[in-house]
Amino acid sequence: MLKTKKILSSGSKRSTTCQKIWPLLVRRKKKLMEPRLTELHPVDSQGERPVLRNGFLSEHSLSTSNNDPESFHCAIAPVLVLAQLFGILPVSGLLQLTPSKLRFAKFSPRTAYTTFITTMVLVMAILSNIHMIRTLNSTTFEVQGGIAAATAGAVFYSNSMIGLIIFFWLSPRWVILQRDWRVMEQFIDSNKATRPKLRWKLYAMSVTILLLAVIEHVLSIAVNSEKYDWSGTANSTFQNFLNVYCNSSHAFILETLRYNLALGIFIFIVSKLSTFTWNFIDLFIMMVSTGLAERYKTLNKQVTTSVSKHRTIDWSRVREDYAALTCMVKKVDADIAPIILLSFANNLYFICLQLLNGLSQPDDSSLLSNIYFFGSFAFLIGRTILVTLFASRVNDQSRVVLPALYTCSASAYNIETERLMMQITTDDVALTGMRFFSVTRNFMLAVAGAIVTYEVVLLQFNVSMKK
Repeated sequence: MLKTKKILSSGSKRSTTCQKIWPLLVRRKKKLMEPRLTELHPVDSQGERPVLRNGFLSEHSLSTSNNDPESFHCAIAPVLVLAQLFGILPVSGLLQLTPSKLRFAKFSPRTAYTTFITTMVLVMAILSNIHMIRTLNSTTFEVQGGIAAATAGAVFYSNSMIGLIIFFWLSPRWVILQRDWRVMEQFIDSNKATRPKLRWKLYAMSVTILLLAVIEHVLSIAVNSEKYDWSGTANSTFQNFLNVYCNSSHAFILETLRYNLALGIFIFIVSKLSTFTWNFIDLFIMMVSTGLAERYKTLNKQVTTSVSKHRTIDWSRVREDYAALTCMVKKVDADIAPIILLSFANNLYFICLQLLNGLSQPDDSSLLSNIYFFGSFAFLIGRTILVTLFASRVNDQSRVVLPALYTCSASAYNIETERLMMQITTDDVALTGMRFFSVTRNFMLAVAGAIVTYEVVLLQFNVSMKK
């Protein structure tokens, strides 16, 4: 059995479980680029549970029979391959059945491509920030839409650039994280736990978010090219379309650089790359949160069903499963916390900005412009709510089993049940934004309150400047 001693103490909430449980599940090599998994030994003749012993990765430790197509690595791989087309997460071996094939190389075509994409976005972010520095002053608040014109481009492209850099930083850690994740899955599966069905959930989530993002961006292109001649005359050329589109959507860039065809193509391409990165950051958080929450959900269902039907439960194994999964949550949080912070900060800014613009919409705005504004705003609000709900599911599902433990019969209750209850009630399991905040359902109300507060401040400041 997995040896655990004094996992929980009265004064520890976050780190004690990981310090005691996880080293027994997996040991990492000191070198980040060449990690090795500990060997998962099969069930022995006496029916003992497999244990993770000291050792190195062998050819059979993650064999095809042990690689579940519903594992998180296999479920998220196609979406990550699509993201790599936009310079995100340059890791090889994503489509392999086992995460042991994942590799990150500092010098590789994927890394070079990601560096090239990041450099393009960096150039656009620098130009946008130059414009913001030049134009952001007291008179900006006196002009209708002045704040958006001065800051929106800088924030949008800076967000995309930072996102690409964070995903590049995450790449070598993602290799180790996925191997640890797979070890955790196999360890829990060895207790005959039901495996969650992840593939179609992640596919449906990805298709929905990305399809809505495409629709929203097509509307944006249509709004910014209203002055283009769509009648099919001699002026209906791609060059003229780019000229109209760039002068309408990226006028802040053309104040610094003189427009030409090469610059127009550059702006058009980078805007699409940045738009995908902006949407993928939220989608990535939702997928990772779903992978963790579904594991908790299957464990909770197993325990509640057994308790309600008065079945015999090996509480020691159940506690070990929860401990392993809790440690995985904290390892994931340590790696993706910067992405969560970036996501909420960016969404908060654009929600406030669009609210401010919506309350001061010009009377002569076209129908298409109004459709785009309300559609884009609804998509932004919905995406922010979904990110919060999916990320908060990890915290919710980690405590769902408590009522079943409280109603456990006296005959089934033992010291391991008490340890499990103590572990769940005292350990704070949640995804965080660099430990500045924990994403729970209550956090959604905090975000809504912050949006209202900042919006009132902006409106009052705007009115006072106009007077």
